[in-house]
Amino acid sequence: MSKYHPKALWAQSKTEGGQRAIRYTATSVICVVITQVLIIVFMNVVHINVIKGVKRPVQANLAATMLTSVPAFMLNKYWVWGKRGKAHLRREVLPFWLFTVAGWIVSTFMVALVSNLAGDNETEKTILVMAANIMGFGTLWIVKYIFLDKIMFGPDHHTPYDEDIELEEAGMEPDLKHV
Repeated sequence: MSKYHPKALWAQSKTEGGQRAIRYTATSVICVVITQVLIIVFMNVVHINVIKGVKRPVQANLAATMLTSVPAFMLNKYWVWGKRGKAHLRREVLPFWLFTVAGWIVSTFMVALVSNLAGDNETEKTILVMAANIMGFGTLWIVKYIFLDKIMFGPDHHTPYDEDIELEEAGMEPDLKHV
């Protein structure tokens, strides 16, 4: 039986890894909805225009992406991978933001491209910007999951930094020899 057969997929969905993948997908859906709503608001309600010389769709994409990155990080860390404690800047926040910035760069390129194609039709422009945002982040979605699961938050991932975080949370001084 193929690993893509419905029975095999169903069995996989019941494992811890399968449950994590489902939570990651749900988190992505939640964040895509938030981002898309923010793009609509910034383009058609607020008419964002705070950066001179930068087109409104690009500004809307940037604002929506940056605002959504906070709940995306929190949902991924605490719900998808079940990690506890405060976020570690070097080991968790910065790598997550690098993926966010990479997604923003790809999606911004695509947003700039489609906003030039849309002309003056605001509805068409909004829909194209929303699609470009999804495509831009979608290109990194699987790579980001593998990185988060295997390197950053995965259940078997334990580094000396984890011990430092545990010591900091206990109010003790971490051993900085491995930094």
